[in-house]
Amino acid sequence: MQHELRRLILRRTRVALCLGIATVTTFVIANHASSPGPPRWTDVLNLVTLLLIGIAFAASKVPFVERRPIPFALLIFAVGCSLRSLSGIWHGDVVPTALLLGGLTLVTAATIPWGLFAQMTIALVAGGAIGLNSYLVLGNFGPPPWQPAVSVALMLVASVVVAVELHRHRIQMLVDNLRRREAEASLADLNAELEQRVIQRTAELATTTQRLEREFQEHQAAVAQLRESERRLQEVLDHALAAIYLRDAEGRYLLINRRWEEVAGRPAAEVVGKKIDDIMPAELAEVLIAHDREVLVSGKSLLFEEVAPLEDGLHTYISVKFPQFDSDGQPVGVWGISTDITEQKHAEERARQHQAELAHVLRLSTMGEMAAGLAHEINQPLGAVTNYARGSVRRLRDRSMSSAELLPVMEAIAREALRAGDIIRRVRDLVRKEATEQAAVDLNALVRDAARFVDGEAHHSAIGVQLVLAPALPPVVCNGVQIEQVMLNLLRNATEAVQASGGNSVTVTTAASRGDTVEVTVCDDGVGLPESSADVFAPFYSTKATGLGMGLSISRSIIEAHRGQLWATRNADRGSTFHFTLPVGDAGDGAEHSAPPAMRAASRA
Repeated sequence: MQHELRRLILRRTRVALCLGIATVTTFVIANHASSPGPPRWTDVLNLVTLLLIGIAFAASKVPFVERRPIPFALLIFAVGCSLRSLSGIWHGDVVPTALLLGGLTLVTAATIPWGLFAQMTIALVAGGAIGLNSYLVLGNFGPPPWQPAVSVALMLVASVVVAVELHRHRIQMLVDNLRRREAEASLADLNAELEQRVIQRTAELATTTQRLEREFQEHQAAVAQLRESERRLQEVLDHALAAIYLRDAEGRYLLINRRWEEVAGRPAAEVVGKKIDDIMPAELAEVLIAHDREVLVSGKSLLFEEVAPLEDGLHTYISVKFPQFDSDGQPVGVWGISTDITEQKHAEERARQHQAELAHVLRLSTMGEMAAGLAHEINQPLGAVTNYARGSVRRLRDRSMSSAELLPVMEAIAREALRAGDIIRRVRDLVRKEATEQAAVDLNALVRDAARFVDGEAHHSAIGVQLVLAPALPPVVCNGVQIEQVMLNLLRNATEAVQASGGNSVTVTTAASRGDTVEVTVCDDGVGLPESSADVFAPFYSTKATGLGMGLSISRSIIEAHRGQLWATRNADRGSTFHFTLPVGDAGDGAEHSAPPAMRAASRA
């Protein structure tokens, strides 16, 4: 504010100097016009005044003066008053000098905002100049002596009052102007800042708009890709030969493929959104729900065999089921892929029947080959019965045997008869068409029964059949007749190999193997296996002139049907060893394996 005030005082001072030049020039012209020959000193004084005004005007441009405008203005006013007083004294003027200096004081008070003290100084200077002019021209202050002084004093006081009031008003105006300028500057800054922010926000909005457009395009592309992926997935699902479906944790269908619709005879619109028990029969729905619950609890893929009633009868399906997880890794649904294996099951059943028939034919063939040995084995107890009976009859006729002596003979007859009956029973059990049921049996007992069939032939050929049976052997799940047939076939092959090589021993061993299976080995010191490239288990492969070549092949099929393995190895010294394994189990396992597929699926669930 002080800076603005100094500039204003300096500017008004320059205006006053310009007015001074104009006034002096006017007086010179007026003097020369009114009186043809004014005194020379008047022109000199006016010239000096103009020169001083010019010097003052030039000095107002000096930075030192610009920083101190009030003393400079006071000095100019004092010089001007002095020159006017001197001019009035030389001209003998009093009233013009008083009027000019009083008016100049009032004009100064009204135009130059330099405050109370500067204006009082001007008033004192002007008063002094007027008084000096009046005194030197008139010799006093004029008649009456108090009137000029009072007039001048009132004029000077008025100038001071006007100066004070105008100074206050100007100061207030300056303050208001400065505040207005500051406000305008602040408003301009705010406008500039606002414009900058608008520009920045516009740029940000433009960038955001571009990013949103790009994201929208990417989203549209992603949606298009997702739809294309869904279309491809649906095409894959619809062209799959298996029934594929997705159910949530509550058993509600979320997705089915075309094959599922064809099998069930229902469109997807009637199935999606409904639960299993709304669509399937109660018994099947219970099994399927149990399977889904098992998959959700385990959190992994599981395999089930399921039976579903369709219009053309019961169909068996192999279903691979695995959980659907959410973003947190929690199972929320179950995927299922069900493949119809009904024809395969029928083919397997026909194959089992065919295998059973082949095995039966092989057993009949084996019994035919063993007929002589069996007849000899049966003739032994029958001959003993005949001899005991004849001897008893002869002694009874001679009355040489008492009842007490007859009792041991009758007991011996009964034992031999039972022995012959046991042989016939074992032959009958072996050659009859066995049922397909499997049960938990004692494998050691099966080995003993099979060994009895070859005891006679082995004894006749001086071959020792040794049984090394593990005690407390766990039961195995099998068809006893078929496993006994396998044992008999391996024992006969062993005894024949021993006979051909001149050996003398066959050893049968049973033992638990790997915790969940039982292993049986038949070791002989016979001719051994043929060359390594030959497959002794191939159908119709035989080293005997009259052999069918089906014994080992059927034996392997039987063992593999029981989820076991049959293989052969060469002995280190001579002979060969045949091995087979069977899974251990109990009666419950046997019941499960012999049950229909629907019951097996339900029991596993």
